[in-house]
Amino acid sequence: MTNRNNHEREKLMQSVREAAFALIDIGLYLDAHPDDEKALDYYNKYQQINKEVRREYEKRFGPLTSNGVDACDGWTWVRDPWPWEGGCN
Repeated sequence: MTNRNNHEREKLMQSVREAAFALIDIGLYLDAHPDDEKALDYYNKYQQINKEVRREYEKRFGPLTSNGVDACDGWTWVRDPWPWEGGCN
């Protein structure tokens, strides 16, 4: 993988992490404030962002979890290096 691809992969992975963090954070807030309409809007916005960035990442670089595997092409989950094997570097 080229340096440019590595940079694009890491940048997209950072977007995945940020969206996931926002969902966890706002979810915790909503546990205590379930009727906060602005918070619900924020949650819905980041839920959509999360879906989009995960879809884009998986389209370009492969599945993030085994749930993202298209099993029609075999069990592709094990084809690429795992993150701890340098898959995200």
